Amino acid sequence: MDAAPDDDVCVKWSETLRVYHTTSCELESELQARHALGLSEFEVLLILSKCCGDGEGKAKMKDIEAEMYLSQSALSRTVTRLEKAGLVTRAVCDFDRRANFLMLTPSGRERFKAAQPTHREVLVKHLS
Repeated sequence: MDAAPDDDVCVKWSETLRVYHTTSCELESELQARHALGLSEFEVLLILSKCCGDGEGKAKMKDIEAEMYLSQSALSRTVTRLEKAGLVTRAVCDFDRRANFLMLTPSGRERFKAAQPTHREVLVKHLS
């Protein structure tokens, strides 16, 4: 019986975890130091910028949750931090009181755009 393929898979998995860990730790550190953003906060702004574009668009919290790697409560805490910093606003849906919408503020859009080169720089460093 040949165990080498299993060993290869285990080595690849370990390497994937190492790359993920070192990349996410550096992203967290650099985004925080340069832009006062955590990685999760940056990811929420990234998703909102895709949903909202440069206009006054909004996104449902549930849609953001579907794209994130965070639990509902962790996402809610992240959004609360962004809201307190004036980077997003939250609004209740008119036709479904259980749903919340998020919108990027002009400050949020500016902070996100300023942080994008840092994000890309770290990703290129680790993934190229």
